[in-house]
Amino acid sequence: MHDTWTVTCPYCGEDVEIYVEPDVTGSFIQDCEVCCNPWRVQVVQDGGERFVSLARADGSE
Repeated sequence: MHDTWTVTCPYCGEDVEIYVEPDVTGSFIQDCEVCCNPWRVQVVQDGGERFVSLARADGSE
């Protein structure tokens, strides 16, 4: 099971590597390391695999 993912910031377009603890599912807010804008990180577990997606978390979503 993956603990790190490379994601693309929905604001600045930079690729950033993030770490998600093995037992985390659901969503949380994290700031971009490059531009400091907030992301909503969604972690979904399907069987033995986890998937991570990002969306803006500035109220425009």
